[in-house]
Amino acid sequence: MKTSVVISTYNGEKYIIKQLESLRKQERPIDEVLIFDDCSSDTTVQLIQNFISQYHLEGWKVQVNERNKGWRKNFIDGIGQATGDLVFPCDQDDFWHSDKIAKMADLMEKNPQIKVLASDYREVFDDGSTRIGSFKPDNKLKKIDLYTNYMLNKLPGCTYCVRKEIAVASNKYWREGYPHDALLWRLGLFSDALYVYTKPLIDWRKHNTSAFARESKEMKTKANKYQWIVTAQQMNSTMLKFVEDYPTVKSNKMKKLLKKTAYYLSLRKKLYNSNNPIYGVRLARYWNLYPRYRQYLADWYLVYVKK
Repeated sequence: MKTSVVISTYNGEKYIIKQLESLRKQERPIDEVLIFDDCSSDTTVQLIQNFISQYHLEGWKVQVNERNKGWRKNFIDGIGQATGDLVFPCDQDDFWHSDKIAKMADLMEKNPQIKVLASDYREVFDDGSTRIGSFKPDNKLKKIDLYTNYMLNKLPGCTYCVRKEIAVASNKYWREGYPHDALLWRLGLFSDALYVYTKPLIDWRKHNTSAFARESKEMKTKANKYQWIVTAQQMNSTMLKFVEDYPTVKSNKMKKLLKKTAYYLSLRKKLYNSNNPIYGVRLARYWNLYPRYRQYLADWYLVYVKK
């Protein structure tokens, strides 16, 4: 099966070469590496061009956007241009272990029921410390069944491998504001075809200048959390449409959860709009739908304390 790696870059000169080296040195050579630069103002593009030229890398291409799209649209547009049977989203500042492509492609080839496969990761912090990610590193293939707080992504997009049909679907169902990884994870989940390989296959760099870190801080304001709720409502509606378009044997169970989630999100929105505590009280019944339980208490804090 043909493999494609899609990278979104923006002012990544500090880390990009190490990431590119980890791709070049994969045990299973990558058939296509597509790099989409979102109007960097540093030397990122030049570094990439020099790297491709230096190693005569066929199938590696870098394209500079005419305008800054933002990482969400840059990723989803890039995924839409990938020609591989298997598509791997890739961040500019991580480091892939040499067996990542080989292992994940092999699992996908041997298990046609998998549509989205994620691996575990090792977090690498600025001080040099590390931490293994979300799962016990026992090198097993595990199916992720539908879970109540499905708005929680259990693994980041930089660990994914998706089949071409999901890559195509992601472009069809994407809407402004959707993170590519949230959409891909949920398309796999609601296809009843989401799996995890519990071995760390990348070093996921955690630093304060990343888009992830920056947006995590911004989410601690009432306005940004409200916008998250609005986007989550739209995403929930998108997933309902997807389930209707591509039904599975579990569709009725999925629809029930999506409708329950729609009501829970409407209560959160009413709480933020009205400041009426009755909605906060009602939300206590839907504690298990929050991506993380502590976010229920965070709603009270943002509405009545921080504002």
